[in-house]
Amino acid sequence: MNEGVSQIAGAAGHGIPPATGLLGSTNATEAVGAWGFHLGAVTQHIDGVVVLFWAFALFFGTLCWYLRAEDKREGYPMEDPTQPPRAHPLVGFPPPPAPKTFTLQKGGTVTLPNFISPPEVPARHLHPFPGSALVPTGANPMRDPVGPASYVLRDEEPLLLEGEKLQLVPLREVGDAWHVQGGDSDPVGMPVVGRDNKVAGYVRDLWVDRGAKLLRYLEVELNDGRRRLMPVFFANVSPKFRRVKTRSIYAEQFAAIPELKDPDRITAREEDRISAYFAGGKMFAEGVRRGAFGGSPRDGFGRRTTA
Repeated sequence: MNEGVSQIAGAAGHGIPPATGLLGSTNATEAVGAWGFHLGAVTQHIDGVVVLFWAFALFFGTLCWYLRAEDKREGYPMEDPTQPPRAHPLVGFPPPPAPKTFTLQKGGTVTLPNFISPPEVPARHLHPFPGSALVPTGANPMRDPVGPASYVLRDEEPLLLEGEKLQLVPLREVGDAWHVQGGDSDPVGMPVVGRDNKVAGYVRDLWVDRGAKLLRYLEVELNDGRRRLMPVFFANVSPKFRRVKTRSIYAEQFAAIPELKDPDRITAREEDRISAYFAGGKMFAEGVRRGAFGGSPRDGFGRRTTA
């Protein structure tokens, strides 16, 4: 029986002597032919589409893992509001990546993640579940990083253009290089009124963004002589009534606008704090005026406690 099969294989044109067979061949050509036969026996059962699908699935899964881990370099671990503060950090899946050191454009380095907890916020969670709203507990939540008054802890350094050139400057620092476009109303000298229509002060100068070529702030001299910045996006300049009005805060609240350390320059963090103050006024100004905040203490989820 075996000799008959060997003779049939040899007679089929494979060039393999009947007495030798496939396994007994020592000729190089016959060995290559034998290997090709077995390789074909394997590849004929492989679907190229399936291979490409699993290759893409592996690539996409790895990409999602990498991106999800990289976006946890800041802000993690989170904290569970249903547990004591800073007791049970939440990292989720996948965990944050290994620390990496970055070189900053202005010089120096920063290593992230650094697992440094942010400053305590004067607020408490309204309900005992993650993502619950925060209830302010400070006397003036417009100055606290809560809700619409939240801000990023950016550097206490001014924004720069090329070299040491400041990006945000008052017009008094740039001379005639910048001016109000002809046909537009120049707010300098106009009274500034709050949402109660009372005069808080007068516009004394304008601050421009030399990078974006925009008017960014109005410098307001208050009735007591102090000066504060007001974001132009919260101001309504009225040529008809010759006044500047804001619907965000009351006239008496201009004095609590975060002040500048340097009267001729503004840092990135000061920018965010000033804008956050006016944004917070949209929600908290009325309550601050009535003294609704900073009252009796509350428990962990916003309910008032009694003695």
